[in-house]
Amino acid sequence: MFENITVESIKKDILNEITEMDTREGSFANNLISPVSYKIWELLQSLNACIPIAFVDETSGKYIDMRAGEYGIKRKQGTKATADVLFTGKAGTIINAGSIFITPDGYEYILDEAVTIGEEGTCAGTVTAAEYGELYNTEANTIIIMYKTISGLTSVTNTSKAQGGTDEESDESLVKRLYEHWQQPATSGNIYHYIRWAKEVDGVGEAKVFPLWNGNGTVKVVVCSGDMKSCNEDIVNDCKVHIEDARPIGATVTVESAVENEINIEATIELDGSRNLSDIQKDIEERFEGYLKSIAFSGKNVLYNQIGYIILGTESVTDFKSLTINGGTSNIEIAENEIAVKGTVIING
Repeated sequence: MFENITVESIKKDILNEITEMDTREGSFANNLISPVSYKIWELLQSLNACIPIAFVDETSGKYIDMRAGEYGIKRKQGTKATADVLFTGKAGTIINAGSIFITPDGYEYILDEAVTIGEEGTCAGTVTAAEYGELYNTEANTIIIMYKTISGLTSVTNTSKAQGGTDEESDESLVKRLYEHWQQPATSGNIYHYIRWAKEVDGVGEAKVFPLWNGNGTVKVVVCSGDMKSCNEDIVNDCKVHIEDARPIGATVTVESAVENEINIEATIELDGSRNLSDIQKDIEERFEGYLKSIAFSGKNVLYNQIGYIILGTESVTDFKSLTINGGTSNIEIAENEIAVKGTVIING
């Protein structure tokens, strides 16, 4: 804001106002004004810090929370992933609640309730991640290590992928919600109101509202997670309860998770030889997933030509000989309650 103002320019302006004293370099007036000019310049530079406070954006740091707090908007703390696990061992072995199990990468999960191994030598349980975060949504058969040896327990594994873990809300997401509060007036249970209520719930990243979807007085809210995937049942139920507490009397509200529509691509590409195929595939997958997230809940279909553009725009790729999306060469239509997610990506060199 004051980039064009320097210590020298401030000093010059002050000296120009003095007409009855010697202001030459080394004079008393000149020496007296020099430190004052520097302090004035220092003050003006510090005022630049007021800009991200008054006009909040992703760079505003702690002031995002402070400005959002003025409107009752709080940063969402994230959620913990849960997983179903299968224990194998000696019949009658008790595995106490609070027992810790770990993945090879060091992610810890805690047993929710005590279980006992049955006569068949197995029993099922549920574990919850020790910390919040998407990193705890680990794949099936990865929670396999006992933190402490349990006598009579031979093995443990998660029978399905851990789900429901979400990160603390990012600065970008919180700023977006603050701007939505300013720019999208939520009143009397209108569409914006339902979107706001849904997005106040931990684990909900985006929401779409369908008014009168099943007749007068009915509202359907479809939600997805912060990483633009489906929400687990716990998050959906939390969202339902929160909206029920806030909605106008008389409305019948249905809350559902978005349905994941897996998009699988397979391509044969030509390379310039400067990079190996595995690195190129990784880049394509990251760009492909970023594209799908960018169109989530936007009403847009997955475009065949856009996938081709992603591949051609990847470093070291000179052309592609063939490309299929879900086995075909057409755009993929995404229903209103669906969200496109990355499926299998096969890149042949």
